[in-house]
Amino acid sequence: MSVKSLITQIQAYNPEAEVELLERCYRFAQEAHRGQKRKSGEPYFSHCAETAEILTELRLDTHTICAGLLHDVLEDTGITREELQVRFGANIANLVEGVTKIGQYRPSVTSPTSGTTPTVEERVHRKRQAETYRKLLLATAEDMRVILIKLADRLHNMQTLKFLTNEKCQRIAKETLEIYAPIAHRLGIWRIMSRLEDLAFKHLYPDEYRKIAELLNQKLTEREAYCDKMVKEIRQVLEKRSVYADVHGRTKHIYSIYQKMQQKGTPFSEIRDLVGLRVLVKTDADCYTALGALHSQWSYHPDRLRDWIGQPKKNGYQSLHTTILDDGKPVEIQIRSYQMHKVAEDGIAAHWSYKEGVPTSKQGRFIFASYKQILEDIQETQDSPHQFLESMKLELFQDEVYVFSPKGDLFKLPAGATVIDFAYKIHTDVGHTCVGAEVNGSVAPIRRVLENGDQVNIRTQANGKPSRSWLPYVKTGTARGKIRHWFREKDRADALELGKKFLAAELQVSYLNARDYLNSPKLLDIAKQLKLKNLEELFVRIGNGDESAIHVVNLLKPEVQKPETEPLETVKTERRPESSPAIQLENDIDLGMMRIMKCCNPIPGDQVVGYLTRGRGVSVHRTGCIRILDEPERLLAVKWPEKPPAENGSQPPDIYPVKILVECSDRPGMLGEITTAIAQYKVNIRCGTFQPSAVHLDATASDNLTIDVTGAEQLDKVIQAIRQLKGVQHVTRMS
Repeated sequence: MSVKSLITQIQAYNPEAEVELLERCYRFAQEAHRGQKRKSGEPYFSHCAETAEILTELRLDTHTICAGLLHDVLEDTGITREELQVRFGANIANLVEGVTKIGQYRPSVTSPTSGTTPTVEERVHRKRQAETYRKLLLATAEDMRVILIKLADRLHNMQTLKFLTNEKCQRIAKETLEIYAPIAHRLGIWRIMSRLEDLAFKHLYPDEYRKIAELLNQKLTEREAYCDKMVKEIRQVLEKRSVYADVHGRTKHIYSIYQKMQQKGTPFSEIRDLVGLRVLVKTDADCYTALGALHSQWSYHPDRLRDWIGQPKKNGYQSLHTTILDDGKPVEIQIRSYQMHKVAEDGIAAHWSYKEGVPTSKQGRFIFASYKQILEDIQETQDSPHQFLESMKLELFQDEVYVFSPKGDLFKLPAGATVIDFAYKIHTDVGHTCVGAEVNGSVAPIRRVLENGDQVNIRTQANGKPSRSWLPYVKTGTARGKIRHWFREKDRADALELGKKFLAAELQVSYLNARDYLNSPKLLDIAKQLKLKNLEELFVRIGNGDESAIHVVNLLKPEVQKPETEPLETVKTERRPESSPAIQLENDIDLGMMRIMKCCNPIPGDQVVGYLTRGRGVSVHRTGCIRILDEPERLLAVKWPEKPPAENGSQPPDIYPVKILVECSDRPGMLGEITTAIAQYKVNIRCGTFQPSAVHLDATASDNLTIDVTGAEQLDKVIQAIRQLKGVQHVTRMS
């Protein structure tokens, strides 16, 4: 695109555009990229010009379009930010720098295999990817125009993706579908979102894309004829009500059809709403008049009627949605004003001032504030990279439901949100102590999915606490993050006590008095030597297995050397009344003592892996245990013996305490049925706590049990027996 053509397009909507500034930016970027080529063989600057053109389609301000022209000069040329600021001002320089920061970390294409333990490369990929998106969020929170430029940049890159290697195509397409398309959706920019989705889908699932495209083309003429017929009939019906409207058909984009097929399991041949109709009118009142006219002429689906005018979506989207039945055939219709349509297509860009470069309308400022709040909520998440990315997708790509508090306050939540999400929306403490709710005056469980217009009154209990079983039911990243944070703090407290016990045990083995050392200044000095803030941090690291208790003891008293191996009895845990099970390295190499770790509590029959620790022999974990560090060179193949040692002699088999959580109906006799199911396998219940529901009978109660089993096979039989009981909802192995 020539500079003259670009300026002509801009002046069509902004006659006061800074033409001289645009020309200077155009020439400067063109010269800066001179000699650079794209993979397609085209001059690199063509990408910059196309990015600027996409921004003009959104009718953005001059400075944003200038930044679009310059968006790659900091990264791909020797130009500095200071030079940009001197030549074009701080505003443009800041925008270019913001876009550059987003692209500084480029994760690899590694895709975790479902159901397997992530490799080191996959974990590094996740960390880098999470860091990329954190930077993206920070940049967009400072100036919304940064993400608008990045979306335009990504759209043109997706249009020319075929020239890259397959590996890069997969990485960029996956990132586009998971992050950039949802951001475009959240900002309401439908015209960019739909193009990004289809382009990404085409590269990620080429066979599925091609199949749907071919099926769409097969009956294209038939659909167009039917669409023309409906357009004509609708216009006639509206004219009788003195509503003058533009009516036209629209084919759903390919990825949305694929999503419907996947989510509902509907084959393409049974999808009857491939084409929708859109009615554009002058005023808000005309929207409702048109809706009434259509419903008086055709039957309609009441459950598919949506009023997004009275309750706009977070991204500012407004429209009436209805599905009429034409001779039994469903026809989706959207009714909106011309201004609503502009917002639906361009999102926040429709509220943008091309003079000042900021949202000017009240609605535009609301969209920006809403989006910024989402970013702040996501950035508060301190989860692992995988969980952070999950939270980001949840927050960005959800439609809303509107619910009320007992006082009439309105709350917006993502579709599918539960009572738990609402409780955490009110306050963290309300979420933590939530035990139930009243929805529309009726008692409801905390897992109840909320619907539009529900009035929700949360019921709390002073000693209430979160449950890990809540996590599959929450839909907001905020609630999920707060639940996980609560358990991280609890796990930290457990690790603190465990670390003290480990260190005390090692001190005793070295003939040192634990009381003298656990709070000694010398131990604090060692903590600081290890770059830890205090003794608490040291104990936590030992309890988590991040620091060796033996190492700390040797630092306390270097002259006392630990033996290369220790008697197995010194590392017995309280769950081994007789002896530890015989664990073998698959190559039968003896590397010293092996310890069965309490974090995941493996028992005979479990898939296990060995981890070679620093100075403490081999720790044995269940495969997939989160305590295993990203050091594959320390992982060892281990196995249980063919038969437990006790079975080879006259002694009874060893038993292993295992904790299980049973979630069930709170009804009379339930606990007795559970204990009977366990007893039929001659399994002893060592201890247990039963927490009845605080709401009402037949609500969920939880039973924490510690049972003695001979191995994984017997444990599986017990769990299956409990699951078959009427009223049992979940049985989970806790350790």
